Amino acid sequence: CYSTMGRAFVLSLGEITLLGAALLSLGYFAGSSKAKFRSSSSSTTALSKGVVATTDSEQRAFVLAVNLKFTTLTHRDAFLQLIDPVCKDVLANEGPLLKQTSATSNSSTTETTLSYKVAISDKNPLMVLILERYSDKTNGYLKVHRSGREFLKFREQLKAMQEEGGVVIEGESYVETELGYV
Repeated sequence: CYSTMGRAFVLSLGEITLLGAALLSLGYFAGSSKAKFRSSSSSTTALSKGVVATTDSEQRAFVLAVNLKFTTLTHRDAFLQLIDPVCKDVLANEGPLLKQTSATSNSSTTETTLSYKVAISDKNPLMVLILERYSDKTNGYLKVHRSGREFLKFREQLKAMQEEGGVVIEGESYVETELGYV
């Protein structure tokens, strides 16, 4: 319940989650080292007095906030086991710690996933959030991440859990601004 100027607003858990994800993407995720600040009027939008961010989404990190609500702790724990190999694969093959070590390295997969984190709600243990940041939508997310071997295997397993009613999945995508830091 939120009160302002004598009015109370009651937000559902879903609305709170989406609000939190939006605030995270606007503040917490901003400041990618890949992002460039532009001052030309054709590529900027005034957000508030003295704050400007570019509108060129391909120059900004692409962010996903995926909310999962499980019907039981057994389903949640099964999910955590299923996503663990994905997290390890993302770090090893897409992550920001990956450095090219030879001339045969594929530069299109270097540092395409800037962060990939799973979090469990501190208020509802059946709620899980996956926060994902990619260098860009086209290459980092669509081409590299979504074609990963572990991700493809995981996605089929998660789809089966979804179809049996063990989890409801909602998500939103965002483009970073210059506000905040990571």
